[in-house]
Amino acid sequence: MSQASNPDKKSGNRLSNRDFLRSFVQDYKTVGAVRETSRGVAKRICELANIPAATRVAELGCGTGPITEVILEQLSPDGLLWGYEVHEPFADYLRKTISDSRFQLYEESAANIVQHRREHQLPPFDAIISTIPFSYLSHTQSTELLNAVIDSLADDGRFVALQYHPTYLPPLLKKHFDHVTRDIYLWNVPPANLFTATVPRRL
Repeated sequence: MSQASNPDKKSGNRLSNRDFLRSFVQDYKTVGAVRETSRGVAKRICELANIPAATRVAELGCGTGPITEVILEQLSPDGLLWGYEVHEPFADYLRKTISDSRFQLYEESAANIVQHRREHQLPPFDAIISTIPFSYLSHTQSTELLNAVIDSLADDGRFVALQYHPTYLPPLLKKHFDHVTRDIYLWNVPPANLFTATVPRRL
């Protein structure tokens, strides 16, 4: 079984809070947070997405990889993880710190997942996880991205979105999914809103 980056590196080779904050200041609409996701939030997200039972997973907005690492820890040996990250410093960091044959990194818009899945003739994903800050996107961009999620998710799949804005995304999710729930993880800085959406509505 191939593994994510060396476990010894996880605590000692993380991007510093100062460097992460610098990325946020330089490109806040893309980065979306002032520091990387805590491991506690990453574990809760993977629990909501039911990663141990998944074979195909997509992560939209990998950042510096804290959620990516937990996904790879829980994903089956024959599983597949597609990651999307458009912030170049973060993409470079992921390439340097994650070495796992199950992980495929795309340094481009997550909306391209539809095209990529078609090109690879890949079945729909069992779980799609997103940390993309929807509240920084236009309504058109948000709708385009959610349509891509709907197109790429299995009928019984789960979409889990981490958001720091508590009210922007739920109305959009309810237009695209039959069931939407919200968890609040208070032990993250800032507190994290975790939205889980199931039963996608097909166009």
